[in-house]
This record gives sequence, structure tokens and C-alpha cells, in this order.
Amino acid sequence: MTIKEYGYYDRPYEKLMYYGVEALSDTELLSIIIKNGTKNKSALDISREILTKDGNNIGLSFLKQYSIEELKKVEGIGKVKALQIQALLEIGKRINCALPLPDERINTPEQLAKVFMRDLQGLSQETVEVAILDTKNRVIKVVKISIGTINSNSVEIKDILKEPIKIGARSIAISHNHPSGDVTPSKEDITFTNKLYSACQLVDIQLLDHLIIRW
Repeated sequence: MTIKEYGYYDRPYEKLMYYGVEALSDTELLSIIIKNGTKNKSALDISREILTKDGNNIGLSFLKQYSIEELKKVEGIGKVKALQIQALLEIGKRINCALPLPDERINTPEQLAKVFMRDLQGLSQETVEVAILDTKNRVIKVVKISIGTINSNSVEIKDILKEPIKIGARSIAISHNHPSGDVTPSKEDITFTNKLYSACQLVDIQLLDHLIIRW
């Protein structure tokens, strides 16, 4: 089905113009960036193929896992379009990172997850971060500790605690992502968390949580 065969107000460009960008699905948003299809596929078809994994739509955050070469393997995506998609992702990342941290008390794992997802969601490698909180449970800063799995990258307790001790933090939370999408803690995750908890007690810092971010 070509774009022209869609109802006028169901076409991505027209839908955006008349209903606003919020009305578009992930597939429709990406199709606007892709712009043109091929003889056999519309831009929507190409977008749908890129955003589909094992028959399920996995969302725009998954795009971060595509390299330029992997994008070019998709029919209808050449070098220029692959570069444009990569550039768009980086723009989104920089805008997100430039936003101020939430000036609110952190009371739930869901609130913490939103803080960590600014950087960790969609990454293709496991990355470990620590959030440092003040006495009112507000996030002061988030520090990236390492890239790679906790096991293979040999993250040390001192790496986690160096900055919190330096600024006299009263509490911290740590997080890392699982690019596989499985958020089940590994044995290494559990062992590391227990060691960190014990170390935090020795320096009078409260470990609030260790979160695993999907993708």
C-alpha cells in the first residue's frame, strides 16, 4: 500500500500538519525522516521494518542499537538516510541530557527509573551509572561509571563511591541497562549489589536501589 492510497488525513505529513506531532506513531514519525520509499515499499513500510523485532514494535529507543551499516542493510535506507537517522538520535540525546534533573523528592523506583532512562535507554552496551541524592532525596547529579557488563568490565566499589564520598552524599542509587531487554538480575548483579550495600554502610551512605533498565 503506497502513501497515496492512505486516506488524506492518515498520511504522515498531513496528519502532522492538521493534528500535531503528538498524534503520530513511532512508525509515522520515522517515515517522515525517511521521506521516500522504494518501488516495492513505502516509507511507512520501511519504518515499520526498522522498528519491528520478533514481530513486535519495539519503539524508537531501539534505534540506538542500529549502527550505520546495519541501517544500510534495510531496503530503502542508503548512506545518507542512515546518517540522518543517526544524527536525529544524537540530537534527541543531547536535548534530553541538557534538560535539568527533576527537582523533586525521589520516593519510588519509577521516579528513579525516569532519571536513569535519560541516558541508559536504547544503548547497545551495558552502562553503569550512579545517581547522587541530597538529604531531601533530590538528585544532585548522575555520574557514568563504566561501559560494559558489571562482570566483564570489572566495576569496582570504589568507582561507585568515589564521587558520593567526595561531595558528602547521604544516599545513592545505581542503575545499568540490559540491551537484551531482559530485566532479570543476573547472579553478578545480585552479588555486586550486596557488596555495594555493605560498603555503603561503612561510609554512612544509604543505597536506595539498584535498577536495571530495559534496552
